[in-house]
Formats: sequence, structure tokens, C-alpha cells
Amino acid sequence: MEPRNVLLQVTGIQRYENARPETITLTTDGLLWEQDGVLCLQYEESELTGLEGTTTFFQLEGERIRLIRTGRVNSRMEFVLGRVDQSLYDTGFGAVLLTIRTTQMECHMDARGGNFRVAYKITIEEMGSGEIEYRVEVTPQ
Repeated sequence: MEPRNVLLQVTGIQRYENARPETITLTTDGLLWEQDGVLCLQYEESELTGLEGTTTFFQLEGERIRLIRTGRVNSRMEFVLGRVDQSLYDTGFGAVLLTIRTTQMECHMDARGGNFRVAYKITIEEMGSGEIEYRVEVTPQ
């Protein structure tokens, strides 16, 4: 299927120990397509998210969601409910080890759009920990 233009509203909520929760909402253009049964979503990060120069991909496949970032920041995270995943988060100035455990996940998406949400606990280099949630709304253009 050819990529189709979509409007995305991506809300990220971060909660870390001894800090106030931080919520960032990015509204941006993106692309949505289906390839071999996997829904693929792509958009460019902005200065608002602190990831300018980075392309973000979500791959939605059954009970699995992958988050892949390339460019200024490089990372790959895989979310499966109840599962622990480890990955490197490379900022170009060095990489840190992330350990994530998916706590909530729901997906109401098809090749026309919809929404999905993933929440997870995160530990950075076995030191700092917190909780992160992404809520993504996808509307055809």
C-alpha cells in the first residue's frame, strides 16, 4: 500500500521520581502505510520535542508496537504488554542503556487511521526510573 498523508497528534507524558510530570503534545504531518500486515507510521520530530533532526517510526503489529528513531537520535524500543525490553538510546554524544517494561497498551488503528496508546516503566542505566506514556491520534488528510 502506498503511504498516505495523515495528521498526527502525539502526546508524550513523562513522570520521573522527584519531578513534576511533563506533557508535550506535537501536532504534525506524517505518513501511514501498511506493509506485510504491519501498520507503519512516520513523522519528523521538532524542536518542541527536543528531537529535531530525528525521524520517528511506529510499527504496529498485532500485540507488538515498535518505536524506532533515526537521525540525530537513534533508538529502537519494542513494546509487548508485560514484557521487559532493553535497548540503546544513542544521542550522537554517547549511548545509554534503557530497560522498559510495558504496562499498558491499546491500539485502534487500521490503514485509514485511528489511535493507539502505550505506557511503560523505564530505567536508565539502572539508575533513574520513571513512567512514560504515548498517545497517538492519526487522522487522514
